[in-house]
Amino acid sequence: MTGERTIHDPFDSADGDRARQTVMRLLAATGGAAGDFAGEVVAGRRQPYELLAHGPVLDEFVQEARGWWQVIDALPAEDRRRLAAEAWTSLERQVGELATMDVDAVVAELEGLSAVAQDPPAPSRPPRDDEDDDWSERSYLEPL
Repeated sequence: MTGERTIHDPFDSADGDRARQTVMRLLAATGGAAGDFAGEVVAGRRQPYELLAHGPVLDEFVQEARGWWQVIDALPAEDRRRLAAEAWTSLERQVGELATMDVDAVVAELEGLSAVAQDPPAPSRPPRDDEDDDWSERSYLEPL
């Protein structure tokens, strides 16, 4: 077995633990079934390995995975082969990035975006109260 590369689990390290914690904090900040579950993990009431056994989260991930499968299937065969060959290196790089990410800043940004998305848009002008208008005194050329 000369020349074979030994594959190690990038999550089985200090960086992997930090990356896992970062992912849970980011998920908790996004809401939805996965976010609710991740909030429980961050609070210490659940364990990350329970994630895919949680029905609502599993359903959410299955739907998302179907979308990714369609995207990947639509790629040319050469691109799919290249992505498959680079997958492990990409995973290791992403674990490193997650481990060193300023998660507090990213969570604050996500919470800010969430607050903006939840705020109802301000009406462009106040609604009219037509009941008090005296229509008989208006000229037909006067704007309503």
